Amino acid sequence: METREVQHTLLFLNPDDPKVAESSLEFDRARKGSLYARAAVPDYWIVNLVDGVVEVYLDPEPDASALFGWWYRSVTRLAPPATVVPLAFSGVAVADLLP
Repeated sequence: METREVQHTLLFLNPDDPKVAESSLEFDRARKGSLYARAAVPDYWIVNLVDGVVEVYLDPEPDASALFGWWYRSVTRLAPPATVVPLAFSGVAVADLLP
């Protein structure tokens, strides 16, 4: 049986309906992150179950070194008991996002 690192990605396009996907950490960081930045998604979160943190990506900008030419200017890793606030609505406790 193959073992892989799995986490959840949260994409807040609509505050009442965050998108959740299960995939590999590297795929979400490199591919999805660059695509979301290119699409001007203002904040992108990865619930990193491997390290027990929420990675918050803010402020997309052009970046020639990124896979799709865009990346996030601000990247923050938060652990409980931190609270994070999506740009679209009020705060969320990091502990509530982790198992």
